[in-house]
Amino acid sequence: MAEKDEEEYDDEYDDEEWDEDDEDWEDEDEEDDEEAEKAEAKEKRKKLLIKAGIGLGAVAMMVGLGYAAKLFGLTEAVFGKPNITEVSLELGKPVTHELPQIRTDLKRSGRRSQFIRMTIIVQLNEQDLPVLQDEVKTTEVLDSIKTHLRGLEFQDLQGKTGSERLRFELLNVINHTLAPVKAHTILFKDLLIQ
Repeated sequence: MAEKDEEEYDDEYDDEEWDEDDEDWEDEDEEDDEEAEKAEAKEKRKKLLIKAGIGLGAVAMMVGLGYAAKLFGLTEAVFGKPNITEVSLELGKPVTHELPQIRTDLKRSGRRSQFIRMTIIVQLNEQDLPVLQDEVKTTEVLDSIKTHLRGLEFQDLQGKTGSERLRFELLNVINHTLAPVKAHTILFKDLLIQ
């Protein structure tokens, strides 16, 4: 009889039913876990935002108090006045030196050849003037300028932008040749491009 009861009991609950019940329980557990994780993440985010807000508020308050103290002179009363030291720098009197006239051909861009003729005035410190007055250095500077000009085309030198570009490039050429002496600027006494 006991065997019969067991068979009836087994018939009542098939293995499939047990499996379905287990799956239902597992699904409910997974849903509960996901909801708990979402709630926990939301709570962490909320705490982080609160901490960040408190930190930013504290920084803003300190900056505001510092500005107010500076505005009303409280920082000088507490820390004392800063020592201000004056520094004067003697650069020397700028002088000018005129280079000999330069005439050279430009790079050919068509059948017709163009040339450039110019007289340059170099401005530099008074103590550096002897370097530029030396014949060897002057010859080196003129050679560097002519070499640079032969690489330029007529279109490169047209208009105000062309002449400013030429001024900048020639100043670099002169400074490179005279190094460590530096020229401040160059002036065009005459500039003719044909």
